[in-house]
Amino acid sequence: MRYFLGLGSNIAPHVHLPRMVQALLELAPTLHLGRVIETAPVGVIGGPFLNTVACIDLDLSTLQLKQICNALETACGRDRGAPGSKTKSRTADLDPLFGLAVGALEVPADLLPHESYTRPMLLELIAAIGMHTDAEQPDLAPGVSLPFHDLMIGAAPLTIVREGSRYHKA
Repeated sequence: MRYFLGLGSNIAPHVHLPRMVQALLELAPTLHLGRVIETAPVGVIGGPFLNTVACIDLDLSTLQLKQICNALETACGRDRGAPGSKTKSRTADLDPLFGLAVGALEVPADLLPHESYTRPMLLELIAAIGMHTDAEQPDLAPGVSLPFHDLMIGAAPLTIVREGSRYHKA
């Protein structure tokens, strides 16, 4: 399946977003990553988030992917069992958004989330990887650049390839 995910953090996000990208690249050697945007918290008490979206091809069920995402959040220090955890600041938030068959070129508009902090990044990423949707592309805020190994991520969509312990742009 080709999965699209939302990633975010508002506790040390310059550390935790690259950690989430690293963890996803340990699941598959290629990751399409969207622009990183700073957003105000929605329904969460705390400071601004850094958010992005990712696309990864995995031979997993949606349930298996969600379990892996939850484990990655925990590894980054998120306590999902803490009282009020849904409204607390977080080190890591990884959410599967939807999945499509690998090789699909069309993304049905009804699959796209409507959150103002996710949808524009997702639409930009969909176009960047050569897929199409009928949804209109809104304007995007400038991206936030973050170091990731020998690369800079976040300013614009890019594809990262892992070869052994090395990472490069496709």
